[in-house]
Amino acid sequence: MLYIHLFLANLIWGLNVIVTKLNYDSFHPLFLAMLKILFSVLALLFYIYYKKISFEKVSIKKLIVQTNLINVINFLLTYYGMQYVEGTMTATINCLAPVMMFIVSVSLCKWNWKILISFMMSFLGFLIAIHFRLFNIGKGIFFLITALFIYNFGNYRLKDITHNPFIYNLYMLLIAFFEFIVILLFQKNDLFKTVNTFSLWLFILTSGIGYAYIQCVYFLSIHSIGPLKTSFFMAFSPAFTYFFSLILLKEKFDFFVLIGFIVIFTASFYFISKKEN
Repeated sequence: MLYIHLFLANLIWGLNVIVTKLNYDSFHPLFLAMLKILFSVLALLFYIYYKKISFEKVSIKKLIVQTNLINVINFLLTYYGMQYVEGTMTATINCLAPVMMFIVSVSLCKWNWKILISFMMSFLGFLIAIHFRLFNIGKGIFFLITALFIYNFGNYRLKDITHNPFIYNLYMLLIAFFEFIVILLFQKNDLFKTVNTFSLWLFILTSGIGYAYIQCVYFLSIHSIGPLKTSFFMAFSPAFTYFFSLILLKEKFDFFVLIGFIVIFTASFYFISKKEN
């Protein structure tokens, strides 16, 4: 049953990028980020109430730092960046997540030539995907890569947090929600235009409620089969994003992006397998 949930979590995570891009014509990117947080909070509150999980006292200072890394700066850069980057390229960049996590935790890790090979493969795949235009990548790709690094850095800092993950995530999302409300007050552009109801409901299901579901599955999987095997299964989400982008968004096929995606995807699995060994 767990593997079915992992498959569904990957499917939802892969669809999330597609559905978000479908809603850009209707909503301001930061308004979408706020909606994501709002419905994630509601889903977590329901789960916490259903499971009768008790609230806990936490360090406010650490909580605020974590919130801004994971749910504020990350979302700001991601939701702005996805406007300028196709879904296939977003999927390619997301494949770099295991490498980013290794970079932020490098002080505790041991380098060897096999890990170095995975880094070189990832960088080569990235160069291929951007047509070797390293110094002309555009702000969208720059925003997404920076967001991925900050997100992994924030997650790495969670290793010392001993609180219930659902409660701690709820606290972070609540703070992020109020921060985005303040940010949106200073936005001069329209927050929403003509709303596509179907796309909005898809966004609520995949990006809001779906995000809370993914977090729950991820947490349960780590305790059941371990973090490395969980990472192996969750690494399939960029593949779903890539193919959904071609089919649902009808994006133009780019041979360089495909080859770059395959190279980075392969390097990520090689990296994960070597870390496990």
